Amino acid sequence: MFFDVFKAIILVGIPVGAFSFLMLYYAYYKGYLSTDVELKHAFKHHDDQQSTLSKKHKKSLLFLHSKWVTFGGGFYGLIALLTFIVIELLQITNFWLNVEGWHDITALFSFQAIIAMFIDSLLNMLKAALWFTYWPDVFNTNNYIVWILIAYIGYRFGAKFANSYAIIKQKEVIEVD
Repeated sequence: MFFDVFKAIILVGIPVGAFSFLMLYYAYYKGYLSTDVELKHAFKHHDDQQSTLSKKHKKSLLFLHSKWVTFGGGFYGLIALLTFIVIELLQITNFWLNVEGWHDITALFSFQAIIAMFIDSLLNMLKAALWFTYWPDVFNTNNYIVWILIAYIGYRFGAKFANSYAIIKQKEVIEVD
């Protein structure tokens, strides 16, 4: 059990925490989110306009934030987005590792290949939305609930650190002015 927890911290907790920090800090930096808004309220539509991380403002967000909102925001959306990125990167890597010549690359521009990529992307989004069914096959563990809890703890630590860091950066900007 201890080894499984340690493995979960290394393989899930730290990466999810780091991704959470990056996504939220960038949301604070871009002004999508105010440091005054609690994270649990950030993805809901509010009349006070302190958060633009909602489906209503999705078109004005950068790509990753838009996808995060598409997946529902919060912890669930962050893990879904991270799962989508992992699946897509694995497919791209596998393609490039299996390229045998120019004919493989030029085949990408056929109508059939473009349709297949579109369908593949939709399937990848579905897999990402159902991330809790994707990851048990990747991480062969008997303690999957522990892994989800550690991912959530990593998410909360990353979010808290992003909030604190954004506040410190805002104070530095105010002091310089």
